[in-house]
Amino acid sequence: MQSQENDRIVIVMDDTDAEGTFGLAVDVSVGAEGFEIRRSDHLGYKGLFVLACDESGAMYGVLEVAEQLRKHGNLLGVSECIINPRFAFRAVKFNLPWSSYRRNESFELQKETVRGLDFWQDFLNMMAENRYNVLTLWCLHPFPYMIKPTNFPKATPFTDEELVDWKRFWTSLFQMAHDRGIETYLINWNIFVSESFREHYDTNAVSDETFYHHGDYYSTEQIKQYTRECVTQLIDEYPGLAGFGISVGERMNGMTPEERQDWIADVYFEGMKNAERAVKFIHRAPFSVDPHITRTAIEKNETLFQPVWVEVKFNWSHAYSSTKLLMTHGGSEGMEGYWDPTPLNYKITWMVRNEDFFTLRWAQPDFIRKHLLDNGHDYVGGYYVGSECFIPAYDYSHAPGSPHIQWTYAFEKHWLYYMLWGRLLYDPNTADDVFANAIERRYGKSVGRPLLSAFSSVCKMPMAFASFFSFSWDFTLYSEGFLATDKSEYNEGKAFISLEDLLESQPLDPDYLSIRSYVNHFIANKPTEGYVTPVQLAGTLENDARQGLAALASIGCGSSSLCCEMADVEAWAHLGLYFAAKLRAGVSYELYVRTGNEAEWQKALQWLEAPNAVKHWDDLIRVTNSHYVKQPLLHLGKMPFSWELFRPQVLEDIEFVQKVKR
Repeated sequence: MQSQENDRIVIVMDDTDAEGTFGLAVDVSVGAEGFEIRRSDHLGYKGLFVLACDESGAMYGVLEVAEQLRKHGNLLGVSECIINPRFAFRAVKFNLPWSSYRRNESFELQKETVRGLDFWQDFLNMMAENRYNVLTLWCLHPFPYMIKPTNFPKATPFTDEELVDWKRFWTSLFQMAHDRGIETYLINWNIFVSESFREHYDTNAVSDETFYHHGDYYSTEQIKQYTRECVTQLIDEYPGLAGFGISVGERMNGMTPEERQDWIADVYFEGMKNAERAVKFIHRAPFSVDPHITRTAIEKNETLFQPVWVEVKFNWSHAYSSTKLLMTHGGSEGMEGYWDPTPLNYKITWMVRNEDFFTLRWAQPDFIRKHLLDNGHDYVGGYYVGSECFIPAYDYSHAPGSPHIQWTYAFEKHWLYYMLWGRLLYDPNTADDVFANAIERRYGKSVGRPLLSAFSSVCKMPMAFASFFSFSWDFTLYSEGFLATDKSEYNEGKAFISLEDLLESQPLDPDYLSIRSYVNHFIANKPTEGYVTPVQLAGTLENDARQGLAALASIGCGSSSLCCEMADVEAWAHLGLYFAAKLRAGVSYELYVRTGNEAEWQKALQWLEAPNAVKHWDDLIRVTNSHYVKQPLLHLGKMPFSWELFRPQVLEDIEFVQKVKR
């Protein structure tokens, strides 16, 4: 039953299994997107009520009741609670496969899937269920796929009929998101134009190949006019679009920080101002660190919708490293100027980039909780979760026809990853029982706790790896592959992080000692208290892996899809054991080099050979080959990825140690 009273909506449903009724009502004491579950007399009804002040809060409250109903079986088991979202901005970063920032087969494979509204219906359902409220869509230059620019009609390569199809797609997508309490933002890069624009309006432009990616700036008054008018027209033609975003720095080499910000103001700020309605705005922090220029431009602009969301990459492209902010895009010196002093009309939004694991499932709730606790300052509006190099749509990693594939899309395979981030961003106090119960709904009783515990143990490996091995941009680390693909020889299969690479690396986290620094301390008999040494890290990795494998051993492989999840846990465990053995080999090798102690040389070989490092990598190959195939990986260019392909490099470490005595 539904009634309306003084602008308050009440929905009442009879429940014959419980005393009273279940209802939905407005409660002004609950914040935006929050809800209260209460047992009381309300508006003439006695029973269980969900109270909220907006539709999103009501939706989340009903989802909470449904979740508890699945657990308890009736309304009597539903607990009273008041929950308000911890962060107002809870976003997924989704890179589009057309006009994409990166080019690779892994993106080409996604075009058909991502164009389908069936995919988006399922993806948006997942977002709503997990309490995400922002979808950010990223591509270099979206305008030709969305509008025919009034003064530059030939800038789009599509016919009128094709544009009608595109517009139907975008309009439906934005509406579907809105219906689920999700705001959609388009984020583009800057001084890019379409190939059709260059062909018809700017024949002096540089070639496609050099124009494609980042590089020296190229701008004309015509380009500025075209982009400005596209921004205005896009906003006016798509009332379902909630916001717009820009990235300061791409194709702006050679411009001063002031010139870059002036270009943004003259083009994007002005284009938004000229639109018939205001939209929300994401301003990506510039790559050149000069916070004063950017924050002044934002804080003195009275036309921007407030708050402006200022996006900052947390630990550059590898947020799965440390919960401590140790660097941002381009480095971290001076970045605190964005939040000190406290911003006036904008909020920092942390970009949690994942360029470290695309294939193996990851679940480590305590890392997320600590991240939110350590970095949820008053000036922080929220988080983005996503990748630059992986689109979670068509799943090309699995062997076709495998019986364990009980999902359609890649994000469904990584369901627990999205659930953990979304639910904890909404409420960091969400207990592990919620996630364990979700596992049991999929795989049966007695599975949830041990499987979550196993994931939580072994999935510490990538953070430990990234804290120990220094990185910067996307391709400088790929943790699940033990790769650093920015090396010039990666196309020859040399992306693998060798023992020599490990010896020469410096930790990202200053609390960690490198192998050589540790050996220096050891030889000089200097204390290492307060540091994480390579030996300590190896012990922790081994303990985590053994605990994860022990938890797996208590689970029966009741279904093929459960076996698939368990195989990923086992793979992470073998990666952790491999890393631990390699660290120990590195310490022994360096001790031999420094002291000539023959026993240390022997130990280095033993740690690298079977039954240690080689055995762990062979176990990794065995478990991953059981359900994964060679697959495209943007980090590797045209070279496919599998763990088996890098076994020769695992053996080369042994030869490296042997050569030191020749």
